[in-house]
Amino acid sequence: MTIVREIEEFFGARYESTPRYWWDVPHAYSVSPDDHGASLMAQQVLRHAIARGPGRAIDLGSGEGADAIRLARLGWDVEAVELSAAGARKIRQFAAENGVQVTVHQADIVEFEPEGLFDLVVCNGVLHYVPDKLTVCRKMQRMTRPGGVNAVSLWSDFSPVPAVHQVVPTYPDAEQGVVVSAYADWPKSLLYFERNRPEVGHSDAPPHVHSHIKMIARKV
Repeated sequence: MTIVREIEEFFGARYESTPRYWWDVPHAYSVSPDDHGASLMAQQVLRHAIARGPGRAIDLGSGEGADAIRLARLGWDVEAVELSAAGARKIRQFAAENGVQVTVHQADIVEFEPEGLFDLVVCNGVLHYVPDKLTVCRKMQRMTRPGGVNAVSLWSDFSPVPAVHQVVPTYPDAEQGVVVSAYADWPKSLLYFERNRPEVGHSDAPPHVHSHIKMIARKV
């Protein structure tokens, strides 16, 4: 079985197992940054989106679509790319429940080729499942129009991958590794190395921690 198939089946099973896997909280789709104290990336993406005003966005590795739906609620033209059929279905369902339109592509982000350029590219929580991070980073950069922003979050290797997550291959990056180096020439409004943070985004596993690289960078 390929790595991509393993990951697709892993997340597909989890998305099918519960009505809402990620961020099962009443304010999941709030567009107020202050409502997302448990997610630095959600806060910062919303602050950027509000300050800039509506544009064209794409959410790579969208999961159940929380980031995409919040952007759509702010008036952005949003596309979402999700590997699993269950995740893609739930993005469409949750977007409809929130009265917004999100164009959903069920695809592997490594293979997916978008049409046109974007003002905001979100890649939140997927690159640690991708061995060839540089290819994806370069693709994100190419799909970004000048002045546009990439918002990226992935696990770093500062702390080991918890046992509960060792059921599929994972590829955390060094804090000054491939991803940060790929954006060396992009001005950054955020570059934060979050270390040993308790996981609060999903409740299907024993308590565990992750370390993250969180970055928002602008194309000049």
